[in-house]
Formats: sequence, C-alpha cells, structure tokens
Amino acid sequence: MLLSTGKMGDANLLEIRDGLLFYSYAVRGVEYTASQDVSSLTSFVPDGVASLGSICVKYDPRNPANSIVLAEEWSGLRPWRA
Repeated sequence: MLLSTGKMGDANLLEIRDGLLFYSYAVRGVEYTASQDVSSLTSFVPDGVASLGSICVKYDPRNPANSIVLAEEWSGLRPWRA
C-alpha cells in the first residue's frame, strides 16, 4: 500500500544493525523514529550505502508513523559518494 499511495519525504538513516534499518523523519513538524526489518531484502540494498546519512522514506499520509525505506520495487537508500 505504501508503494502506491505513500508520500515520499526526506529521512536520516541512523543505523544499520542485524538486518534492521533505523531512521528518523519529520511530517508536519512531528519527528518520527522508526525501524524496518530488511533482512529478507539485503539483495536490494545498493552497494556503498553509508551507515548514516540522507535517505528517502515513504509514509502513509493518514498515519505518518507507518513508513518504509526499502521494498522489492523501491529503495529510498542512496549510494554513498565521496
């Protein structure tokens, strides 16, 4: 559902640990901190993703706490560039 109807926004990747992505983002002045289990999606993680930094998030505009950073058809992860 989030892939087709979710709003896209900027987020910060806080940590990658044990197959989990920890990230934070703000919607209408409210700060959210979330995690997503991506252990089954590791093949979709782009090469060179920095452990911290700017990413994209898709969230439900009716329930902004419901969000994703990675799916089989979409990735909000940005490869790290020097």
